[in-house]
Amino acid sequence: MTNRERHGWIVVGAIFVTMFFIWGAINSGAVFFVPILKSFGWTRARLSVAFSIGWVTGGAAGPLIGWLADRVNPKKMMTVGAIITGLLWFALSRATSFGEFLVINGLFGICVGASTVIPCSLIIANWFEQRRGLAMGIAFSGMPLGGATMTMVANYAIAAGGWRVGYATLAAPIVFVVVPLILLLVRTRDSSETHSSIEARGESRTVTQGSAPPVELPGLEIAQAVRARSLWLIAAAQLFAGLSIGMGPHFIAYLTGVGYTATFAATVVSLFFVATTAGRLLGGSLADRLGARPAMTATFILCALGMLGLLGASHPLALAANILAGGFGAGALGVQNPLLIIESIGIRRLGSVMGITGVFFTFGAALSPIATGRIFDLTGSYS
Repeated sequence: MTNRERHGWIVVGAIFVTMFFIWGAINSGAVFFVPILKSFGWTRARLSVAFSIGWVTGGAAGPLIGWLADRVNPKKMMTVGAIITGLLWFALSRATSFGEFLVINGLFGICVGASTVIPCSLIIANWFEQRRGLAMGIAFSGMPLGGATMTMVANYAIAAGGWRVGYATLAAPIVFVVVPLILLLVRTRDSSETHSSIEARGESRTVTQGSAPPVELPGLEIAQAVRARSLWLIAAAQLFAGLSIGMGPHFIAYLTGVGYTATFAATVVSLFFVATTAGRLLGGSLADRLGARPAMTATFILCALGMLGLLGASHPLALAANILAGGFGAGALGVQNPLLIIESIGIRRLGSVMGITGVFFTFGAALSPIATGRIFDLTGSYS
Protein backbone atom coordinates (compact mmCIF):
# COMPACT_ATOMS: atom_id res chain seq x y z
CA MET A 1 0.00 0.00 0.00
CA THR A 2 1.41 3.40 -1.01
CA ASN A 3 1.54 6.40 1.33
CA ARG A 4 -1.23 8.01 -0.71
CA GLU A 5 -3.51 4.97 -0.36
CA ARG A 6 -2.70 4.71 3.34
CA HIS A 7 -3.61 8.35 3.93
CA GLY A 8 -6.79 7.90 1.91
CA TRP A 9 -7.95 5.16 4.28
CA ILE A 10 -6.99 7.30 7.29
CA VAL A 11 -9.27 10.01 5.88
CA VAL A 12 -12.03 7.41 5.49
CA GLY A 13 -11.58 6.46 9.16
CA ALA A 14 -11.80 10.08 10.29
CA ILE A 15 -14.96 10.61 8.22
CA PHE A 16 -16.42 7.41 9.72
CA VAL A 17 -16.01 8.84 13.23
CA THR A 18 -17.44 12.18 12.09
CA MET A 19 -20.50 10.46 10.66
CA PHE A 20 -20.77 8.22 13.73
CA PHE A 21 -21.20 11.03 16.23
CA ILE A 22 -22.91 13.74 14.16
CA TRP A 23 -25.46 11.48 12.44
CA GLY A 24 -25.61 9.20 15.47
CA ALA A 25 -27.01 12.16 17.40
CA ILE A 26 -29.49 13.03 14.62
CA ASN A 27 -30.60 9.40 14.23
CA SER A 28 -31.31 9.04 17.96
CA GLY A 29 -34.12 11.62 17.80
CA ALA A 30 -36.91 9.05 18.18
CA VAL A 31 -36.03 8.35 21.85
CA PHE A 32 -36.61 12.03 22.67
CA PHE A 33 -40.06 12.22 21.06
CA VAL A 34 -42.20 10.87 23.92
CA PRO A 35 -40.23 12.53 26.79
CA ILE A 36 -40.52 15.94 25.11
CA LEU A 37 -44.24 15.40 24.45
CA LYS A 38 -44.72 14.69 28.14
CA SER A 39 -42.58 17.64 29.19
CA PHE A 40 -44.31 20.31 27.07
CA GLY A 41 -47.70 18.79 26.20
CA TRP A 42 -47.45 19.65 22.49
CA THR A 43 -49.37 17.71 19.83
CA ARG A 44 -47.48 15.14 17.80
CA ALA A 45 -47.94 17.15 14.62
CA ARG A 46 -46.48 20.27 16.26
CA LEU A 47 -43.46 18.46 17.65
CA SER A 48 -42.99 16.80 14.26
CA VAL A 49 -42.65 20.28 12.75
CA ALA A 50 -39.73 20.99 15.10
CA PHE A 51 -38.14 17.62 14.34
CA SER A 52 -38.61 18.06 10.57
CA ILE A 53 -37.61 21.70 10.10
CA GLY A 54 -33.98 20.65 9.71
CA TRP A 55 -34.88 18.78 6.53
CA VAL A 56 -36.40 21.99 5.14
CA THR A 57 -33.43 24.20 5.99
CA GLY A 58 -30.95 21.53 4.95
CA GLY A 59 -32.70 21.08 1.63
CA ALA A 60 -32.90 24.82 1.01
CA ALA A 61 -29.21 25.22 1.84
CA GLY A 62 -28.17 22.08 -0.07
CA PRO A 63 -27.51 23.75 -3.45
CA LEU A 64 -25.44 26.46 -1.76
CA ILE A 65 -23.51 23.90 0.29
CA GLY A 66 -22.83 21.88 -2.84
CA TRP A 67 -21.77 24.96 -4.79
CA LEU A 68 -19.40 26.02 -2.02
CA ALA A 69 -18.01 22.49 -1.62
CA ASP A 70 -17.06 22.46 -5.30
CA ARG A 71 -15.18 25.75 -4.91
CA VAL A 72 -13.69 25.91 -1.39
CA ASN A 73 -11.79 23.44 0.74
CA PRO A 74 -14.38 20.89 2.01
CA LYS A 75 -12.33 20.47 5.20
CA LYS A 76 -13.10 24.05 6.21
CA MET A 77 -16.82 23.43 5.71
CA MET A 78 -16.65 20.27 7.82
CA THR A 79 -14.78 22.00 10.64
CA VAL A 80 -17.11 24.99 10.93
CA GLY A 81 -20.22 22.83 10.54
CA ALA A 82 -19.09 20.35 13.21
CA ILE A 83 -18.24 23.08 15.73
CA ILE A 84 -21.64 24.74 15.37
CA THR A 85 -23.46 21.38 15.41
CA GLY A 86 -21.91 20.42 18.74
CA LEU A 87 -22.74 23.77 20.29
CA LEU A 88 -26.32 23.51 19.02
CA TRP A 89 -26.83 20.23 20.88
CA PHE A 90 -25.70 21.95 24.09
CA ALA A 91 -28.13 24.80 23.32
CA LEU A 92 -30.99 22.35 22.69
CA SER A 93 -30.43 20.81 26.13
CA ARG A 94 -31.34 24.23 27.61
CA ALA A 95 -34.32 25.01 25.33
CA THR A 96 -37.55 26.03 27.06
CA SER A 97 -39.93 26.96 24.24
CA PHE A 98 -41.20 25.67 20.92
CA GLY A 99 -39.58 28.61 19.14
CA GLU A 100 -36.16 27.63 20.49
CA PHE A 101 -36.69 24.04 19.38
CA LEU A 102 -37.68 25.27 15.92
CA VAL A 103 -34.69 27.59 15.45
CA ILE A 104 -32.10 25.13 16.78
CA ASN A 105 -33.40 22.21 14.73
CA GLY A 106 -33.52 24.47 11.70
CA LEU A 107 -29.84 25.32 12.14
CA PHE A 108 -29.06 21.61 12.46
CA GLY A 109 -30.21 21.06 8.89
CA ILE A 110 -27.67 23.56 7.55
CA CYS A 111 -24.73 22.68 9.80
CA VAL A 112 -25.07 18.89 9.59
CA GLY A 113 -25.26 19.16 5.80
CA ALA A 114 -22.17 21.38 5.71
CA SER A 115 -20.17 19.02 7.93
CA THR A 116 -21.04 15.59 6.55
CA VAL A 117 -22.63 14.16 3.41
CA ILE A 118 -21.70 16.57 0.61
CA PRO A 119 -18.15 17.56 1.65
CA CYS A 120 -17.39 14.01 2.79
CA SER A 121 -18.56 12.57 -0.55
CA LEU A 122 -16.32 15.01 -2.38
CA ILE A 123 -13.28 14.21 -0.24
CA ILE A 124 -13.70 10.44 -0.64
CA ALA A 125 -14.35 10.73 -4.39
CA ASN A 126 -11.18 12.84 -4.56
CA TRP A 127 -9.05 10.16 -2.86
CA PHE A 128 -10.42 7.02 -4.55
CA GLU A 129 -11.10 5.87 -8.10
CA GLN A 130 -11.13 2.06 -8.19
CA ARG A 131 -12.69 1.32 -4.78
CA ARG A 132 -14.78 4.44 -4.41
CA GLY A 133 -17.97 2.56 -3.51
CA LEU A 134 -16.22 0.51 -0.82
CA ALA A 135 -14.59 3.62 0.67
CA MET A 136 -17.90 5.51 0.75
CA GLY A 137 -19.65 2.49 2.21
CA ILE A 138 -17.16 2.20 5.06
CA ALA A 139 -17.15 5.94 5.82
CA PHE A 140 -20.93 6.35 5.57
CA SER A 141 -21.59 3.25 7.69
CA GLY A 142 -20.72 5.51 10.61
CA MET A 143 -24.13 7.18 10.20
CA PRO A 144 -26.34 4.18 11.05
CA LEU A 145 -23.80 2.55 13.37
CA GLY A 146 -23.69 5.83 15.28
CA GLY A 147 -27.49 5.81 15.31
CA ALA A 148 -27.53 2.29 16.76
CA THR A 149 -25.05 3.22 19.48
CA MET A 150 -26.15 6.74 20.33
CA THR A 151 -29.82 5.74 20.44
CA MET A 152 -29.03 3.40 23.33
CA VAL A 153 -26.66 5.92 24.94
CA ALA A 154 -29.29 8.66 24.73
CA ASN A 155 -31.99 6.31 26.04
CA TYR A 156 -29.91 5.51 29.14
CA ALA A 157 -29.04 9.19 29.61
CA ILE A 158 -32.72 10.15 29.43
CA ALA A 159 -33.62 7.41 31.93
CA ALA A 160 -30.90 8.63 34.29
CA GLY A 161 -31.32 12.40 34.06
CA GLY A 162 -34.06 13.39 31.59
CA TRP A 163 -34.04 14.56 28.00
CA ARG A 164 -31.84 17.60 28.74
CA VAL A 165 -29.04 15.34 29.95
CA GLY A 166 -29.62 13.22 26.86
CA TYR A 167 -29.02 16.15 24.52
CA ALA A 168 -25.89 17.25 26.40
CA THR A 169 -24.58 13.68 26.13
CA LEU A 170 -24.92 13.89 22.34
CA ALA A 171 -23.07 17.21 22.21
CA ALA A 172 -19.87 16.29 24.04
CA PRO A 173 -18.24 13.85 21.58
CA ILE A 174 -18.92 16.14 18.61
CA VAL A 175 -17.09 19.05 20.22
CA PHE A 176 -14.29 17.11 21.91
CA VAL A 177 -13.68 14.21 19.47
CA VAL A 178 -15.00 15.04 16.00
CA VAL A 179 -13.67 18.58 15.64
CA PRO A 180 -10.04 17.72 16.60
CA LEU A 181 -10.16 14.66 14.34
CA ILE A 182 -11.23 16.72 11.31
CA LEU A 183 -8.51 19.28 11.98
CA LEU A 184 -5.78 16.65 12.35
CA LEU A 185 -6.62 13.99 9.75
CA VAL A 186 -9.05 15.14 7.05
CA ARG A 187 -7.80 16.74 3.85
CA THR A 188 -8.19 16.46 0.08
CA ARG A 189 -5.52 15.29 -2.32
CA ASP A 190 -3.46 18.03 -3.91
CA SER A 191 -2.69 18.10 -7.62
CA SER A 192 0.72 16.46 -7.26
CA GLU A 193 -0.82 13.44 -5.50
CA THR A 194 -3.49 13.20 -8.16
CA HIS A 195 -0.79 13.31 -10.85
CA SER A 196 1.08 10.48 -9.12
CA SER A 197 -2.04 8.29 -9.12
CA ILE A 198 -2.56 8.95 -12.83
CA GLU A 199 1.02 7.89 -13.55
CA ALA A 200 0.51 4.75 -11.44
CA ARG A 201 -2.38 3.79 -13.74
CA GLY A 202 -0.12 4.14 -16.77
CA GLU A 203 -1.71 7.27 -18.18
CA SER A 204 0.57 9.74 -19.95
CA ARG A 205 0.64 13.35 -18.91
CA THR A 206 3.09 16.18 -19.41
CA VAL A 207 4.05 17.94 -16.22
CA THR A 208 5.92 21.18 -16.10
CA GLN A 209 8.76 21.39 -13.60
CA GLY A 210 7.83 22.97 -10.29
CA SER A 211 4.09 22.20 -10.07
CA ALA A 212 1.56 19.68 -11.33
CA PRO A 213 -1.12 20.82 -13.78
CA PRO A 214 -4.71 21.28 -12.68
CA VAL A 215 -6.85 18.16 -12.64
CA GLU A 216 -9.60 17.92 -15.26
CA LEU A 217 -12.48 16.01 -13.67
CA PRO A 218 -14.90 14.10 -15.91
CA GLY A 219 -18.60 14.92 -16.09
CA LEU A 220 -21.13 17.61 -16.92
CA GLU A 221 -21.21 21.21 -15.85
CA ILE A 222 -24.38 22.31 -14.05
CA ALA A 223 -25.81 24.00 -17.15
CA GLN A 224 -25.49 20.70 -19.00
CA ALA A 225 -26.69 18.56 -16.07
CA VAL A 226 -29.98 20.43 -15.61
CA ARG A 227 -30.80 19.69 -19.26
CA ALA A 228 -30.14 15.98 -18.78
CA ARG A 229 -32.96 13.55 -18.03
CA SER A 230 -30.79 11.68 -15.51
CA LEU A 231 -30.65 14.55 -13.01
CA TRP A 232 -34.43 14.88 -12.81
CA LEU A 233 -35.03 11.13 -12.60
CA ILE A 234 -32.55 10.97 -9.71
CA ALA A 235 -34.35 13.93 -8.11
CA ALA A 236 -37.71 12.13 -8.43
CA ALA A 237 -36.25 8.99 -6.84
CA GLN A 238 -34.89 11.11 -3.99
CA LEU A 239 -38.29 12.75 -3.45
CA PHE A 240 -40.01 9.38 -2.99
CA ALA A 241 -37.17 8.12 -0.80
CA GLY A 242 -37.67 11.16 1.44
CA LEU A 243 -41.43 10.66 1.59
CA SER A 244 -40.92 7.10 2.82
CA ILE A 245 -39.18 8.04 6.09
CA GLY A 246 -42.16 9.75 7.73
CA MET A 247 -42.32 7.26 10.59
CA GLY A 248 -38.76 8.07 11.67
CA PRO A 249 -39.41 10.40 14.64
CA HIS A 250 -42.61 8.48 15.48
CA PHE A 251 -41.05 5.01 15.35
CA ILE A 252 -40.70 4.41 19.09
CA ALA A 253 -44.08 6.00 19.81
CA TYR A 254 -45.59 3.66 17.18
CA LEU A 255 -43.96 0.54 18.60
CA THR A 256 -44.98 1.35 22.17
CA GLY A 257 -48.50 2.00 20.89
CA VAL A 258 -48.76 -1.52 19.46
CA GLY A 259 -47.66 -3.10 22.72
CA TYR A 260 -43.87 -3.07 22.98
CA THR A 261 -41.97 -1.53 25.90
CA ALA A 262 -39.96 1.66 25.43
CA THR A 263 -36.71 -0.21 26.10
CA PHE A 264 -37.56 -2.88 23.52
CA ALA A 265 -38.55 -0.18 21.02
CA ALA A 266 -35.20 1.58 21.52
CA THR A 267 -33.47 -1.77 20.97
CA VAL A 268 -35.43 -2.23 17.72
CA VAL A 269 -34.23 1.19 16.54
CA SER A 270 -30.65 0.15 17.29
CA LEU A 271 -31.11 -3.14 15.40
CA PHE A 272 -32.57 -1.20 12.47
CA PHE A 273 -29.43 0.92 12.38
CA VAL A 274 -27.25 -2.21 12.57
CA ALA A 275 -29.03 -3.44 9.42
CA THR A 276 -28.54 0.03 7.94
CA THR A 277 -24.83 -0.28 8.67
CA ALA A 278 -24.75 -3.52 6.69
CA GLY A 279 -26.48 -1.66 3.86
CA ARG A 280 -23.85 1.09 3.95
CA LEU A 281 -20.99 -1.41 3.90
CA LEU A 282 -22.38 -3.71 1.21
CA GLY A 283 -24.41 -1.25 -0.87
CA GLY A 284 -21.34 0.54 -2.20
CA SER A 285 -19.55 -2.70 -3.09
CA LEU A 286 -22.73 -3.92 -4.81
CA ALA A 287 -22.75 -0.76 -6.90
CA ASP A 288 -19.06 -1.25 -7.72
CA ARG A 289 -19.83 -4.75 -9.05
CA LEU A 290 -23.23 -4.34 -10.73
CA GLY A 291 -23.29 -0.63 -11.48
CA ALA A 292 -25.15 2.02 -9.51
CA ARG A 293 -28.41 1.79 -11.50
CA PRO A 294 -29.26 -1.91 -10.99
CA ALA A 295 -27.92 -1.81 -7.41
CA MET A 296 -30.13 1.12 -6.49
CA THR A 297 -33.17 -0.51 -8.16
CA ALA A 298 -32.73 -3.60 -5.96
CA THR A 299 -32.29 -1.36 -2.93
CA PHE A 300 -35.59 0.45 -3.53
CA ILE A 301 -37.37 -2.92 -3.74
CA LEU A 302 -35.97 -3.82 -0.31
CA CYS A 303 -37.13 -0.45 1.05
CA ALA A 304 -40.66 -1.17 -0.18
CA LEU A 305 -40.65 -4.59 1.51
CA GLY A 306 -39.48 -2.93 4.72
CA MET A 307 -42.40 -0.50 4.64
CA LEU A 308 -44.85 -3.40 4.18
CA GLY A 309 -43.29 -5.05 7.23
CA LEU A 310 -43.91 -1.90 9.24
CA LEU A 311 -47.66 -2.22 8.62
CA GLY A 312 -47.73 -5.44 10.63
CA ALA A 313 -45.07 -4.51 13.19
CA SER A 314 -47.14 -5.97 16.05
CA HIS A 315 -46.13 -9.39 14.68
CA PRO A 316 -42.46 -10.31 15.26
CA LEU A 317 -41.88 -11.65 11.72
CA ALA A 318 -43.20 -8.47 10.11
CA LEU A 319 -41.10 -6.36 12.47
CA ALA A 320 -38.05 -8.45 11.56
CA ALA A 321 -38.77 -7.83 7.86
CA ASN A 322 -38.89 -4.09 8.52
CA ILE A 323 -35.59 -4.20 10.41
CA LEU A 324 -33.71 -6.36 7.89
CA ALA A 325 -35.10 -5.24 4.52
CA GLY A 326 -35.91 -1.64 5.45
CA GLY A 327 -32.73 -1.12 7.43
CA PHE A 328 -30.47 -2.57 4.75
CA GLY A 329 -32.22 -0.58 2.02
CA ALA A 330 -32.03 2.69 3.94
CA GLY A 331 -28.30 2.25 4.42
CA ALA A 332 -27.55 1.26 0.83
CA LEU A 333 -29.48 4.22 -0.61
CA GLY A 334 -27.29 6.77 1.13
CA VAL A 335 -24.03 5.44 -0.31
CA GLN A 336 -25.41 4.50 -3.73
CA ASN A 337 -26.89 7.91 -4.52
CA PRO A 338 -23.53 9.74 -4.97
CA LEU A 339 -22.30 6.75 -7.01
CA LEU A 340 -25.42 6.95 -9.19
CA ILE A 341 -24.77 10.66 -9.77
CA ILE A 342 -21.12 9.96 -10.68
CA GLU A 343 -22.16 7.17 -13.05
CA SER A 344 -24.91 9.23 -14.71
CA ILE A 345 -23.61 12.81 -14.63
CA GLY A 346 -19.95 12.61 -13.60
CA ILE A 347 -17.82 13.90 -10.76
CA ARG A 348 -17.06 17.37 -12.12
CA ARG A 349 -19.87 19.10 -10.17
CA LEU A 350 -20.75 16.32 -7.77
CA GLY A 351 -21.32 18.67 -4.82
CA SER A 352 -23.65 20.95 -6.75
CA VAL A 353 -25.66 18.06 -8.22
CA MET A 354 -25.98 16.43 -4.78
CA GLY A 355 -27.21 19.76 -3.45
CA ILE A 356 -29.87 20.05 -6.17
CA THR A 357 -31.18 16.48 -5.93
CA GLY A 358 -30.96 16.65 -2.15
CA VAL A 359 -33.60 19.41 -2.13
CA PHE A 360 -36.14 16.85 -3.33
CA PHE A 361 -35.17 14.27 -0.70
CA THR A 362 -35.32 16.80 2.11
CA PHE A 363 -38.67 18.16 0.94
CA GLY A 364 -40.16 14.67 1.18
CA ALA A 365 -38.38 13.96 4.47
CA ALA A 366 -39.68 17.22 5.97
CA LEU A 367 -43.27 16.78 4.84
CA SER A 368 -43.84 13.14 5.73
CA PRO A 369 -43.28 13.20 9.55
CA ILE A 370 -45.59 16.21 9.87
CA ALA A 371 -48.26 14.45 7.84
CA THR A 372 -47.76 11.33 9.95
CA GLY A 373 -48.19 13.30 13.20
CA ARG A 374 -51.27 15.05 11.84
CA ILE A 375 -52.83 11.71 10.87
CA PHE A 376 -52.28 10.43 14.41
CA ASP A 377 -53.73 13.58 15.97
CA LEU A 378 -56.88 13.22 13.84
CA THR A 379 -57.38 9.46 14.02
CA GLY A 380 -55.60 8.40 17.21
CA SER A 381 -53.65 5.80 15.21
CA TYR A 382 -50.67 5.47 12.89
CA SER A 383 -52.39 2.78 10.80
